[in-house]
Amino acid sequence: MTENYRIECIPNVSTADPDVLEKICAAIHAVPEVDLRFVDTGLSANRTVFTYIGPAHAVFEATEKMIDTALAYIDMRKHSGVHPRMGAVDVCPFVLLDDEKFQAAFLKAVDQFIEYMGTKGLPIYTYEHSARQPSRRNLALVRQGEYEQLSYRFAAGDVPDAGPKIWNESVAKCGSTAMGARPLMVAFNVNLSGGSQKELLVAAKQIARTIRERDGGLPGVKSIGWYIPDLDVVQVSCNLTKPFKTGVCEVFQTVQKQAMTLGYLAPDSELIGCIPERQFEICTPSTLGLGRFKPMTPDRILPY
Repeated sequence: MTENYRIECIPNVSTADPDVLEKICAAIHAVPEVDLRFVDTGLSANRTVFTYIGPAHAVFEATEKMIDTALAYIDMRKHSGVHPRMGAVDVCPFVLLDDEKFQAAFLKAVDQFIEYMGTKGLPIYTYEHSARQPSRRNLALVRQGEYEQLSYRFAAGDVPDAGPKIWNESVAKCGSTAMGARPLMVAFNVNLSGGSQKELLVAAKQIARTIRERDGGLPGVKSIGWYIPDLDVVQVSCNLTKPFKTGVCEVFQTVQKQAMTLGYLAPDSELIGCIPERQFEICTPSTLGLGRFKPMTPDRILPY
């Protein structure tokens, strides 16, 4: 874990409580070599995405501190939110930022970290490049049934790859975590307008079906249509898993065209977390209408 390569961690934590978030930020900041680039909180989701980068060993150290802090203050038995989730630290992905020559060492380091956190009592389902079962590569399948079905999964033998295998009060409190190495991904939502909430939600779900890869749409695009109460907006919410094949500019333009065909508008968009600067080679943050809900500050643009 001490090799000199940089990685990114983008944990999704199941809280929007400002006091808890302050404690988690302090835990990450406690590791000097780690650069916490952005903290992105969704009130309706009751969920926060942290983005931090640094040398691999430092990022793993910060992630351990982040998880320990989150588990100390979040009780999944009391959690609710509009976003799918199954644990206090719901998803904890690691992304290699440096040359692919470090890939083997990176994957090994992630596996070692997973095992280590499992010994500390965190139930972990491995996913993406770290998946130990082919059926668990896809996050949506790993999280199927969400927190509410976890106890039944444990009872049926669908237990985590690392950590506790028996459901008890400690597991009930923290839920489980999806953890693994994955390629770069961009979380990007396009806002719809020009109709009632009900009309726009129908349109958003239709557009999501049209553009998502699994239904014959754009390569690397996962998408759903949803309504976010605290922002009072209907969105086509996307995860771009191949952002250098299908980037934010193409997705935004495609959603705009689909919305126009249906008689609606897609005037602007929302970025969750951070984004590589190469995503803006053919458009700009202004073109995408970023910044309506959260400032599009320079620290959200990562230098790769």
